[in-house]
Amino acid sequence: MIREHLSLIIALFTILFTLQVYFIIERTIDIYEQTLKDNYSMVVVASGELKTDLIKNQIKIVEKFESVDPQKVIERLKDELNKDDLGVLKDNLPTFYRVFLSIYPTPDDLKLLKMQLEKVEGIVRVETYSKTHDQIFKLLVLFKDISNVFLMAIFLVSALLVIKEMRIWQFEHVERMHIMALFGAPLWMRSAVLFKVAVIDAFISSVIVVVTFIILDLNGWLHELFSMISIDVDIFEFFEDTLNLLSISIVISLLLAIVTILRNKDRYQS
Repeated sequence: MIREHLSLIIALFTILFTLQVYFIIERTIDIYEQTLKDNYSMVVVASGELKTDLIKNQIKIVEKFESVDPQKVIERLKDELNKDDLGVLKDNLPTFYRVFLSIYPTPDDLKLLKMQLEKVEGIVRVETYSKTHDQIFKLLVLFKDISNVFLMAIFLVSALLVIKEMRIWQFEHVERMHIMALFGAPLWMRSAVLFKVAVIDAFISSVIVVVTFIILDLNGWLHELFSMISIDVDIFEFFEDTLNLLSISIVISLLLAIVTILRNKDRYQS
């Protein structure tokens, strides 16, 4: 009886565990991208005050303009310039703005945005820090590619495990169903035991995975690793992740039961 349940529980545990790791990776990438977006800004040099609301309406990815206090620039230079030069500089100092975006742009987005801003009347220079941005963006793309490869690996492993379980279930359950058919049991009654095993094993495997990740979350070890890159990730969101894992587990188990029944339907017809 234990062996009957153990093989499916181990298979489901493997699938659910790797899926939860994938969920964590996706959250990490999302938080990392949001952090990049929040910390990234461009510098715009203008000959005077800009109509920032008008620019934001025209260029949708521009989230806000933040005026840079020119006094800070003067403070930095006051010890290097005499009083007269400092007065001339103060009278002719351009207006500086930090521009924040609603998304973390691609290099192509950045080039287009720079061209759009340079066409705005009054803007004399746009500094995008494109070299640093492009390096960070490539790193973000690399993370996303690794995540996609990991997802494909999960699907491959899941498919192999499910196929293996189908073969096991054919040997473990078909003979029982055939005997029930000989005694005149209807198809739904013969199939009930498969669905019962499927649901029970799905629940048990989900509980084991949930407990595993709750322990990892409470242990703090993974949080320490993420803190090294200044990212705070929810290792396990109890309600959302529990529901997702249980749903996926039940769907896989029921699908396995249905396929097993359909593939062997003729074999144990009464």
